[in-house]
This record gives sequence, C-alpha cells and structure tokens, in this order.
Amino acid sequence: MEMNEKLMRELKKKLEIEMDKKEIEIVEHWRKELEAIYRKKYENLGSVQVDIKNLMERMANRASILARMVKEGA
Repeated sequence: MEMNEKLMRELKKKLEIEMDKKEIEIVEHWRKELEAIYRKKYENLGSVQVDIKNLMERMANRASILARMVKEGA
C-alpha cells in the first residue's frame, strides 16, 4: 500500500509539472499576441479597441473550444 501512495504522489507531482509547463506556454502565447498590439502604431483609439476586441474574441473562442473538449471527454 505504501508503494502505491508513493507512486501516486510521484505521478501527481509529474502531472502538476506538466500542467505548469503548458500553462506557461499558453500565457506566453497570449502575452506575445498582446505585445504585438501594444507595439503596433495606431492612428486613433478606435483602432486599438478593435484589435483588443479581436484578441478577446479569439481568446473567448479558444476557451469555448477547450470547454467543449473537456465536456466531451468527461
């Protein structure tokens, strides 16, 4: 029984590390997207708002796809 508990702790730790790595990749991806908007030269505030809205829509779309995938997998 003790071996199983040790194995479970090790597997849990490995899973958490992998999840943290994936989260880093995801955050870095969206940071780069936002940075591209930040660095872009805009004529007016409306143009900035349009780009930010497009980014938000892409993020929402991705979140809904992932939520659907989780729901289907459950």
